[in-house]
Amino acid sequence: MNNNQRVQRILLDTSFLLPTLGVEVEHEVMEVIPRLNHEEVQLFYSHWSLLESSWFATKQIKQDTYQKTRFRRGLLSITKTGHYNAVSTGPDDYMIALDLFQMGHSDMIDNLLYATALRNQQQFLTIDTEFSKFVAKNEIEDVLLFPKEL
Repeated sequence: MNNNQRVQRILLDTSFLLPTLGVEVEHEVMEVIPRLNHEEVQLFYSHWSLLESSWFATKQIKQDTYQKTRFRRGLLSITKTGHYNAVSTGPDDYMIALDLFQMGHSDMIDNLLYATALRNQQQFLTIDTEFSKFVAKNEIEDVLLFPKEL
């Protein structure tokens, strides 16, 4: 990368963290992960995604497919290696998320991630086409990024 190119700042939707935690995800997610060139992108995660990930782990526990060691190793990889950067959710992010809820989008995790990415001038990498339709319909700033755009 030359000095004139900007590093792309990407907040990952929970789906893109799940493989690291041993949770199966859509093929579309698995294909994009190797394409995230770490010299060209800076990856961010939210603690809200880690909470959402734990809900996937509870499903695995119920299905008797939970691998505690792998999940723990994944959490350590996400939070301790420096490969991913934690991003905080500020007070205004909560207000924007609640506005989005009032506008009709009921997934508060998505709302919080979108608001956080917007405030931090990041792109929000997702595969959620319904959220994209919501953003377009309501004519709000589009910070969404889809795997096909990478």
